[in-house]
Amino acid sequence: MCRYLFEKLKPLVSPDCPFVNLPEKKQSRWGQGLTAEEMKKCVWVQPKLVAQIEFLEWTDASHLRHSKFVGLREDKEAREVVKERAAES
Repeated sequence: MCRYLFEKLKPLVSPDCPFVNLPEKKQSRWGQGLTAEEMKKCVWVQPKLVAQIEFLEWTDASHLRHSKFVGLREDKEAREVVKERAAES
């Protein structure tokens, strides 16, 4: 799976961060946010692939709690992905 992901991500490498909402300066319970200095060490990729992620819940800060990568989705374009709503009980 790692080699497969590497081959998919390799052509999408970008010198610049493609996101407007980074870095997150706020410190979390488990560590610090992503600082500008740490961002220099990151390898950025264009947001073209769609991943299937399992997770327990969304936090109040809109972060995923206990997330796990399941696989890539071929049936959706990245621009179609939206934050899912909480399941109603």
